[in-house]
Amino acid sequence: MIERHQDRKTALILGARGRLGRVVLDEFVRRGWRVRALVRSATGVPALDDVVAIEGDARSRRDLIAAAEGVDVIVNATNPPFPAWQPAVFEITEAVISAARTSGAVHLFPGNIYNYGWPMPDVISETTPQRPTTRKGAIRVEAERRYREAADLYGVRTIVLRAGDYFGGDGRGSWFDQVIAGKAARGKMTYPGPLNLAHAWAYLPDLAATFEALARQRDEFGTFETFHFAGHTATGADVAAAMETAIGRPLSVGRLPWRVMRLAAPVVRSWRELSELAYLWHVAHRLDGAKLEMAIGEIPHTSFDRAIRESLDALGIDTRPTRPAAAQLAAV
Repeated sequence: MIERHQDRKTALILGARGRLGRVVLDEFVRRGWRVRALVRSATGVPALDDVVAIEGDARSRRDLIAAAEGVDVIVNATNPPFPAWQPAVFEITEAVISAARTSGAVHLFPGNIYNYGWPMPDVISETTPQRPTTRKGAIRVEAERRYREAADLYGVRTIVLRAGDYFGGDGRGSWFDQVIAGKAARGKMTYPGPLNLAHAWAYLPDLAATFEALARQRDEFGTFETFHFAGHTATGADVAAAMETAIGRPLSVGRLPWRVMRLAAPVVRSWRELSELAYLWHVAHRLDGAKLEMAIGEIPHTSFDRAIRESLDALGIDTRPTRPAAAQLAAV
């Protein structure tokens, strides 16, 4: 049942057909928001009473200003392909600032951990210094700097919610579905780093629910706020164990051939882009979510085993059915 609110609000979701955007759209609708979905093509946008698809370009100030008229929040779920990040990220940044300034909407922005560079501390909080060591990290730091500057100069409000690697939802394009679980149906798992190092993960349905909670409580925050979403901190061994439990059989675990990818990077552009991020899998790290919990209370959180199972189900990989509670008790 969709939860309705007496005072209904409107959200504009950019990148509504993307990996994060589609999950955020579902959550906002479920929570009773009216949603405008900005997309290049309306094909594939859910045909729901509470969703209006608007065709446009997130890099266009004119398109975003028109789409954002009268909305309460703008959820920036855009994610251009890595090779196109510059200038696309900055074009989107400037268009969002213009739209938020004109409409008065609060901007919600998904941050990541590229900002911290190599080496990262094992615990990352909102006060951790940002020292990017990659091109993508520098781009993200600059984008956030521009949002902060717009807050200081024009009162444009931005809430950054920083998270680890995505998994879950029905989209494709994350490390989990493209690399780690890509061959799970054949009993294989490929992991990008040592199996004993902790890694920050964000289960998308939980992250989307957190964005919605921040949107509801937006007036309680300053003009520029950053929160960290702790999500799940799991080693490669934890991921393998959860996957084996879900599919009901052992997995053969292999390593990603980073050395081969680096050698081929000069001629294979996608490998060059991925190789830049290899360090993220070779240093233990987690996100400190204490500030977020203080701000909104209990953080949406699905157990790791269940999140992995549901993520595999979404990928079409057969998992063992979870027995009802009564059956589990009877078996004890």
